[in-house]
Amino acid sequence: MFGLLFGTLCLVGLVVVLARGRRGFRRHGHWHGHGYGWGPRGAVNAVLARLDAAPGQEKVIVAAVEEFIDRARESGRKVRDTRRDFASSVRGDQVDETRLASVFGEHDAALSDVRRAALDALRKVHEALDERQRKILADIVESGGYFGMHRHGYAC
Repeated sequence: MFGLLFGTLCLVGLVVVLARGRRGFRRHGHWHGHGYGWGPRGAVNAVLARLDAAPGQEKVIVAAVEEFIDRARESGRKVRDTRRDFASSVRGDQVDETRLASVFGEHDAALSDVRRAALDALRKVHEALDERQRKILADIVESGGYFGMHRHGYAC
């Protein structure tokens, strides 16, 4: 009997959490209940809340951030794949400068890809925001980003 009751309560709780979505309970401009989450998505959620982004804006911003993260991870994989070449260039009696130059060239290309991805994402986010939201976003960035919002009076 206890198991049936416990399972039912868990199911009800799951439905409530899923129905609530990203926003949680919002009353009188304050957030109640769960936070924004952890990691990049938590930071995006906090910034979206501070910007008071419309659902259409949220879709564009989240898609841009996720695309950037995917492209950055791919570049990171490319850099990690060069470990073997880097290790073999220092394993010998002398440093293999030609191989190291090739490895560093691959690192430069990966960093260039990340920069292009960041610029593409920033353009998309900038186009999605209005003037007031751009100012808020600039203030968040200037104050230290997501982690600096508490220090500077942002209610996130």
